[in-house]
Amino acid sequence: MHLREELKTRGLIYQFTDEKLFDLYEKGGQKFYCGFDPTADSLQLGNFVSFMTAVNFMKRNNTFVMIIGGATGMIGDPSGKTSDRAMLDEELLRHNEKAITKEVKQILENLKSLSGYDFKFEVINNYDFYKNMSIFEFLRTAGRYITVNNMLNKETVKKRIEDPEMGITYTEFSYMLLQGYDFLTLYEKHKVKLQIGWSDQRGNMMTGTEMIRKKLGGDAESFVMTFPLITDSTGKKFWKSEWNAIFLDPNKTSPYFTYQYFMNTTDEDVEKYLKIFTLLDFDVVTGIVKNHTQNPELRYGQKQLANYLVTTVYGEDAADQAMKITEILFGQGDKLQTIRTMTKNDLAALQKETGGCEISGTEFKLIDLFTQAGLTESNGEAKKLLASGSLYCNEAKVTDIQHIVKKEDFINGTILLRKGKKQYKLVRLEA
Repeated sequence: MHLREELKTRGLIYQFTDEKLFDLYEKGGQKFYCGFDPTADSLQLGNFVSFMTAVNFMKRNNTFVMIIGGATGMIGDPSGKTSDRAMLDEELLRHNEKAITKEVKQILENLKSLSGYDFKFEVINNYDFYKNMSIFEFLRTAGRYITVNNMLNKETVKKRIEDPEMGITYTEFSYMLLQGYDFLTLYEKHKVKLQIGWSDQRGNMMTGTEMIRKKLGGDAESFVMTFPLITDSTGKKFWKSEWNAIFLDPNKTSPYFTYQYFMNTTDEDVEKYLKIFTLLDFDVVTGIVKNHTQNPELRYGQKQLANYLVTTVYGEDAADQAMKITEILFGQGDKLQTIRTMTKNDLAALQKETGGCEISGTEFKLIDLFTQAGLTESNGEAKKLLASGSLYCNEAKVTDIQHIVKKEDFINGTILLRKGKKQYKLVRLEA
C-alpha cells in the first residue's frame, strides 16, 4: 500500500503541505523529524502516536531524526497551554534528555523485534544548535525571515493574546522562531526535508518551511505533515486515564496499568486503535475485529491491542507479566497454577498491584493475615466476613476461624487472599 493511503487508512494524516512528500518518502532514502521537549524524564502515551506515525515512514527505509529539545525545553511550547510553563533548570533538563533518549531507543528496538523491520533513527539535541550562538547571531539568522504579523496570526498565539487574563510571554512567543530554526538547521546540515507533528503544532512547523524558503530560495523544498489529536468514541483524549497520565517509563506507570487501560477500550474503538497503534496488516486487523465481534464479551480485540502495546512500550516480558496479573485478578482460569509460573519480579508486581504485604515466619493465624494485608480493617470484621462466607485463601473458602497457615501452604512463596468476588491481596514470604 502506498504511504499516503496507509497513513490515511490508519488515521494518521490531518494536514500536509504538498502531495509530493508522499511520493518522495514512499521511495525511501529520506530523512524526517519530530521533536520532543524534555519537560519530564519520561514521555507519555500520547507521544506514542508520534512513534507510530514515524514507523510508517521508517518502514519505507526512511530515517527518523528524533530531536530532543534541550534548548526549546528551556522555554516550553505554548501550544495547548493557558499559562506560561514552569522553567526547568539546565541540570534537570539534561537528566530528562538522557532518560527520554534511552526510553525512545528501547521502544524502537521493541518495535524492530515485533515487526521485523530494520528501523533507522538518529537522536539529535537541539541545544547543540544554540549553545555557541549569541542572541545577535540568532536574531540576524532566524528573526529576519519571520514577520511579527505572521507570528501574531498563528492560532496558538492568537488564542493567548485574545484572552487578556492569559496573555503570552515574550519567551513563549519566541518558541516558534526556535522551532523554525531547528528545521532550517536540520535541512541545511542533515538533509531533513519533512517535519511531522500534532495538528496543534502546525503554526510552529510552518515557521520552519518559511525560513527555509526565504533563506534558501523557492527551489528548497521542505514539507510538513500533521497527525490528528486522537480521541476515543466519547471524544476524550485517548491517553488520559481516569486516574493519571500514562507514562512510557515502567517505573512511573506499570505495564499492568497500561495493559488494563487498553483492556478497557470500548468495542467501538478497538479497530481504530489497532490501526493507529500497531503495524499489523489490515487483513490481520480485520480478522481480529471479526473474531472479536462474534463474542465481544471475551474481549479478544482488547487483549490483542493491549498485548501489542505493552510489548512495544515495555517489552515482551512485561506484557507476559501484565497478562498473568490480569488472569489472576479478572480471569476464570486456574489462578494458583498461574502463580506457580510467575517469576519473583512477576510476584512483586502482583503484590504491588493488589497492595499486598510481605511477612516473615513459619506459621500464621489466617484471620490475622486478612487484617495485616488490608482486606479487613480488624479481626472483628474478618470474623463477620468469615461467618458470611466472604473470605477465601488460595481460592478456598475460609470456614475455620482458628485456621493456621503454614509455610508449606504458600504457593511459590505466596498466599492469595480474597474478599468477596473481586478484592485480592497477595501476601509474600520475605526472602
